[in-house]
Amino acid sequence: MRIRTAASACAVALVAAAALVAGNLHGNAFAADSLSAGRSATASSATAGNTAAKAVDGDSGTRWESAQGLDPQWLQVDLGSAQALGRVELDWERAAAKSYSLQLSDDGQTWRTVYSTTTSAGGKQSVPVSGTGRFVRMYGTARTTQYGYSLYEFGVYAPDGTGGQPSPSGAAAISGVSLIDNTARQPVAGFNPLRDGATVDLAQLAHRTLSLRADPSSGAAVGSVFFTLTGAGGNTYTRVESKAPYFLCNDFIDCPQLLVAGTYTVTVQAYTGADRQGAVLGAPLTVHFTVRGDAAPTDALDVLFIGNSLIGTRTGATNQDTADVVKSLAATSGRALNLTEVIHFGNTLQETWDAGEVKSALSSAKKYDLILLQEQSTLVTKNFAAAEKALLDTYAPAVVKNLEPGGRVLLFENWALADNAGFPSRAANVAAIESGYARLSAELTVPNTIVPISDAFEKIIAADGTSGLIVADGRHPNDKAIYLDAAVLYGILFTTSPENLAGLYLPAATAARLRAVAADVLGY
Repeated sequence: MRIRTAASACAVALVAAAALVAGNLHGNAFAADSLSAGRSATASSATAGNTAAKAVDGDSGTRWESAQGLDPQWLQVDLGSAQALGRVELDWERAAAKSYSLQLSDDGQTWRTVYSTTTSAGGKQSVPVSGTGRFVRMYGTARTTQYGYSLYEFGVYAPDGTGGQPSPSGAAAISGVSLIDNTARQPVAGFNPLRDGATVDLAQLAHRTLSLRADPSSGAAVGSVFFTLTGAGGNTYTRVESKAPYFLCNDFIDCPQLLVAGTYTVTVQAYTGADRQGAVLGAPLTVHFTVRGDAAPTDALDVLFIGNSLIGTRTGATNQDTADVVKSLAATSGRALNLTEVIHFGNTLQETWDAGEVKSALSSAKKYDLILLQEQSTLVTKNFAAAEKALLDTYAPAVVKNLEPGGRVLLFENWALADNAGFPSRAANVAAIESGYARLSAELTVPNTIVPISDAFEKIIAADGTSGLIVADGRHPNDKAIYLDAAVLYGILFTTSPENLAGLYLPAATAARLRAVAADVLGY
């Protein structure tokens, strides 16, 4: 099987974000007429893979996160051309700006302020603005927390009653939307096009992955298509596609998936330029459809864990290591998981490789959906070159041969030790860890995801101190920490919120608090 990177491992996938049917922890994405959706975004800094692009991707479960503890910080979006603006909407994570300005620019260099506040409380904000510009920037100068600045969404809108540049033609540029077998990349019989009011029965489409395709009218010079898919709960998923044929999911793998039956509305708008630039081309096409039935059950997820005592330490309550607890969480939530472990206490990844057991696990014909790599606790910050060499030269060429199509590597982001490992402060240690893993992730050419364990630990340690998660030796996890690690990993493996998982061996309130933190750092 291949990895499912959306919120379900359903064998039948449709182009609807999991948030459409399950609800989203942080609320709905912004409206479909956002000028910033899918545009190029940059920032002063980013942490743990939470890049600027995630603030304009139309997914309110992802977020941009700046470096921690630094002022000022900024996020800006390029609208592609000068636009008249009417309002900016900001959906802040808990790490919000107390003082910030909204600024416009024609060239991305010279800025003019159109709004400023020193009393922001975060949350969802809709700020009226007036002006014209190609670039729009949030410039933060003071934070509400000790962390950084973090936005789930940064929505920029034209004045009410307008929708950006006028259409050069009122004629329909999109003739229809077709339901597509995403593996064969061919239309599904009876749904080409998908007619308004149609019903899709999942039970009759078992073992297919599905997508939607926008079909341009004959002769229409389409440069890009902007999709907006809205579920019964009002949650919205958006995507810009600039390459024909215009699939909502054009990467075969990261196609959002349907969890349950529901009623949906898809709207497609064509543009003359790539990446939603240029003029609006024709009127938008909207199709309403209903999905019924249940998706077919999936095969078990195959995962290989490689690491040392940080994930090999066992709970005092149940004698389970991190992988065992992940498997227990999966079992209690009805998910199948096959785990293989190669754990060598005290070793670096290179030393574990040299011991031979990893080579045996990767020399067979067995394929894995995910391979987790957990490095020695301080190697990334103390000897980055060694960690880099082990990952890029030793592991990358080997793991790529044993990953399923669509599989990926998980980089386990270690927590900061209690003694700060020689850094002047815990914040400096954490920053070095996160920047090191971000660099490794960027250099690794194999598809990969950082598992934000450090982020999760710091949220608990900020309130409870290091003894809340780390045992007396200052390095290893206690029972709560192992559960927290497992909850974060569960969310990564199945791309779904860990908030409703079983408490297993912990008191209900303790487990619920840890799951809430895991959900917070994952963004869903």
